[in-house]
Amino acid sequence: MPVVFVEQPGNLPAPPEQGRVAVVDIAFAGGENFEKTTLPFLEALGDRLAIWIDHHEHPVGWARYRQDPRFLLVPNQQAHACPELVTPEVVARAGPVDVVVAHADFDGLLSAVKYLRGGRPPWPDADEDARAADSPGRGHSFSPQARLISDALDHAAAELRSAQRETLRQQIVDALVKGEVPPPLRKRMEQLALAHEEALAPVEELAAQAREEARGVLVARVPKALARPVKKALLSRLEERAPVGVVVEGRAVTVATFRDLDLAHVDELSAGRSDYRFAQVDDGGRRIVARLGELVREALE
Repeated sequence: MPVVFVEQPGNLPAPPEQGRVAVVDIAFAGGENFEKTTLPFLEALGDRLAIWIDHHEHPVGWARYRQDPRFLLVPNQQAHACPELVTPEVVARAGPVDVVVAHADFDGLLSAVKYLRGGRPPWPDADEDARAADSPGRGHSFSPQARLISDALDHAAAELRSAQRETLRQQIVDALVKGEVPPPLRKRMEQLALAHEEALAPVEELAAQAREEARGVLVARVPKALARPVKKALLSRLEERAPVGVVVEGRAVTVATFRDLDLAHVDELSAGRSDYRFAQVDDGGRRIVARLGELVREALE
């Protein structure tokens, strides 16, 4: 059964031309991209959609499809990663599937692997590893094997060409479905993971320069766009020190929280999910930071 990987929910591929399709860990696109990308994808699939499993809350899309039995939609605050939702019962209920469409990150890949294995994880603690990757700072722990795969995928996403990234993902899926990682693939992942560790060298210094610009809101301002793995790691460091972490790169503002705060209440954050949102702004993110401070204060009162 083929797996089609999606790197951004706002840039979905054309639906598979034939067969029933399972979609795992793909968020509904934010803002106007929901109408431009997600809806056309769903309409093109029509009755060939077997199931859509996701944990990235979307106020418009989820309200529209929550009652449709083909959609299993559980907020991130309850499902800290998507693989835990891919159970044998869910897979069986969906019926025969010919193609799996999955998010091209660690927990999306594990979701696809579990689906291909009939809802069974490739190793006993795989669901917990997915939570550690997708919801860091919430008390979940990584196994060494999961850390290796996750770091390799993160570095590949940042540094490899699209064909190389795709080859690596398909090789990992094949290995995990079969339950055995060939030595050449393990060596390749170890090389990528080491390069990933070296790429994250600036993170600690950037985190040390962050300032609390509103109560409980720790902000790191950088002069130019960061590589995706660096920004991801930086946000994790900030969230370890404050209820809300913010990274400002020019007009781009990215916000994340490990706490039970719903970032969708910040109107200026136009896209993302309840605990991770982003926007393009012209004021250096000052209105967003101020509103985040109000959100933290309301939660603490």
